[in-house]
Amino acid sequence: MTVIDIRNIFSDRNIALMDVTATHLYYTEKKYENGQNDLYILEYNRSSRREKLVTNYTLDDPSLRDHIYVFEKTMMIVLENGSNSFWLIEIDKKSGGELNRRKVVCTGTFTDCIPLDSQHLLIYTSPDQMNAEVFRKYKEITGCDYLCYMYDLKTNQKHFVKIPIIASIGSENIKLMNIQGESYLILLDPFGDEETKENYFKEQRWINTDIRDNIWFCKTSEVIGQMESGGETIKKQCIASADIKALVRYMGSDPEKVYFRAKEFKSSMEKICSFDIAENTLTVEATLEPPEKNTSYIVEEKPFKAFSVTKGRARTVVQGIVGSDAELSYNNDLGKFITCINDRYVITNRQIFSEESKRTLSYYYICDCRSDKSESYDCNCYIKGNTLVIY
Repeated sequence: MTVIDIRNIFSDRNIALMDVTATHLYYTEKKYENGQNDLYILEYNRSSRREKLVTNYTLDDPSLRDHIYVFEKTMMIVLENGSNSFWLIEIDKKSGGELNRRKVVCTGTFTDCIPLDSQHLLIYTSPDQMNAEVFRKYKEITGCDYLCYMYDLKTNQKHFVKIPIIASIGSENIKLMNIQGESYLILLDPFGDEETKENYFKEQRWINTDIRDNIWFCKTSEVIGQMESGGETIKKQCIASADIKALVRYMGSDPEKVYFRAKEFKSSMEKICSFDIAENTLTVEATLEPPEKNTSYIVEEKPFKAFSVTKGRARTVVQGIVGSDAELSYNNDLGKFITCINDRYVITNRQIFSEESKRTLSYYYICDCRSDKSESYDCNCYIKGNTLVIY
């Protein structure tokens, strides 16, 4: 485990960490001074322990929300307030100089966005009264109530997305993966929530439609190419599918595999499965028994890990299920389990209400389960892989 302690740098500052690399941290700082809102993007060098300003902006409109995405050489900044336009800015990470700045006008009102890579941004907009007819025609093509664009930063062009699955599932159901130098999209197409689907199973004798969950994958470059050409289909492969009798739900990924939970409603049997995209193989990783009293399953999405956590009278027992071989325990006084690093260090969080300040204080604990010694921190915590940042 690597611990980066930068509390002395971030003391009393409104900081939000964005990314941790082997050499740097990237984060934002927001200030409200002299009647203006300032957004700073900063870089921290882990070797020299020095902070550097990448760039900063004064936000004249206090309603603007920022979405910032960090790539290898650039950053993409989206500034929006839910209207029919937004600012899209591309900056060079090293120099902080602007490579691109555009005010993008949309049909409908901005709802969400997700980058497909450093040069292509998916944008979702919701209907407004002025463009009702456009949304009606778009729904005829895609079956979607929302409208989806792809914006190309190189050409500064917008492309209507006519691929139904991309347009319909929304940004929260699109996951990005890089495997052996190739970029992939994982497309999640669940049928409603779990309770809804199980209710359909119980009433299946009255239902004639295909009630189904699907998880797909496809090459990002091929999807972008189809969007640019106005295509309505993409080449995709199914990772997992479940009809009305069962359920599949995405859980996470690592550099090789996609993980999902599969449940058969009749037997109530649940399993964690993985799909290796490069090898095109499906593996059952673990069977999930119905949790006993005071036991819960904790999952980390990326890189994927699954733990069984059982709270006893005095100690909490942690057992790794997938992605971890941990068999550990810690004192209940340390609070709620967050994660386990290197199958040795447990990270927990405890909320304590302070009568003096009349507010809830958040303490993070690092417990070395070999020695059963722990340290507490009144701070924020950011975890990426085996790196823990306290600030």
